[in-house]
Amino acid sequence: MGSLVKHRLATGFSLLRRISELGKLGSRMMSTGVNSTTSSSRIMSPWLVLPPVLEEGGDTVYKFYNLSADKEESFHSNSEEEMADYDAKLVGSSHGWLALFNQRNNNHLFLYNPITRRHIKLPPIETLPDPWSNLTPSGRGSVSKLVLSSSPDDDDDECIALMIFGLERRLAFCNLCRSTKWTPIGKLYQHIPGEGMFPRSYKDIVYSSTQKLFFCLSIDLECWDLAGSVSLRIHSSRKFTYTDFPIQSIDAPLLNRYLKLVYAQEYNQLFIVFQYVMKRMGPNRSCVFPIYFGKCRGWDNSFPYRTIGFDAYKVDCFGVEKPQHVEGSLDGLAMFIGINNSFAMSITPELKLTSNCIYYTDSNRNSVPPNSLYGGHDIGIYDYTNRTISPCYYFPLDVESIKRIMPAPMWFTPCHH
Repeated sequence: MGSLVKHRLATGFSLLRRISELGKLGSRMMSTGVNSTTSSSRIMSPWLVLPPVLEEGGDTVYKFYNLSADKEESFHSNSEEEMADYDAKLVGSSHGWLALFNQRNNNHLFLYNPITRRHIKLPPIETLPDPWSNLTPSGRGSVSKLVLSSSPDDDDDECIALMIFGLERRLAFCNLCRSTKWTPIGKLYQHIPGEGMFPRSYKDIVYSSTQKLFFCLSIDLECWDLAGSVSLRIHSSRKFTYTDFPIQSIDAPLLNRYLKLVYAQEYNQLFIVFQYVMKRMGPNRSCVFPIYFGKCRGWDNSFPYRTIGFDAYKVDCFGVEKPQHVEGSLDGLAMFIGINNSFAMSITPELKLTSNCIYYTDSNRNSVPPNSLYGGHDIGIYDYTNRTISPCYYFPLDVESIKRIMPAPMWFTPCHH
């Protein structure tokens, strides 16, 4: 691993302690039935990141729900460095690492492996060109999502971090070994016929380990090769319109349509997934229109948003074929969608998961009011064949039982190391 990464790694834990913790993890994985194969191409059963718990003695307990074993996994820490970022927001998960962003701590952006307890500090937001244009009026940064091209544990000098940042959701990347600043990529503005110029806003990003490309979805589907050469290369670009997605199975008032990128590594297949989120859902699962109570009280925000369905399309990244709507089933795949590097995988009996389902976590792009009773709650399992939703773990579906969950849970795949 490059000297810059070595400098950034936290040194508060001795090598002996790290080896000890890894040994404990290996035993736990064997005992819970998690596939511990050493093949780097094999995707392990995902875990759900749960809100950490701060114990009376000062220890932070990081909690996960192991889907395959149907049990919680816990990792204790009393590291002062971890404690300082207890309020950090989760903005990504890939290759066994979490990406966290702390606006309160000088816009601190870092990677964290909760199993090995290693930290890697990333360049601060202020290293972006014209940083003030990327900050909120209060001077805080904004990071929506961050994905990695590989695990920093692999001693890969080409480990790249790509993020969606700023209020206008633009792109920037850094090389973990060689970068001391973030480098923006992509055009700043896009022309929409009949409407004029608008900021080029990116909806989602995902990395393909097979093709070694970042796929980025805006008004176009862009494929970026960010490794190796100093010069940035956009591998290809395809423009889509809504006529390319003729089948949208759900239509309702006050409906948000979020576009997600999902990559199935074993089939080298990219999907564009429509996620339908009702902005305000009432107790009978019907739409509730907003009410304005006046200048002092403002808008009524007592009704939560809620996912009500999905549509998936297979995408030919480099050809001219139109996106193909996935009918009936997901061909035995299960998708894991959220702020993580969203992926699809085949389900084998030992995983004890359900095929043809979309396991989703809350990825609401709109800020939730500080005094809101909800947020981070939009979690569930969508049966793509039957078009039904069931709860995931102990997170309820009925509106009356919804509570605010912070930080919002997300999918995490433990690495094999």
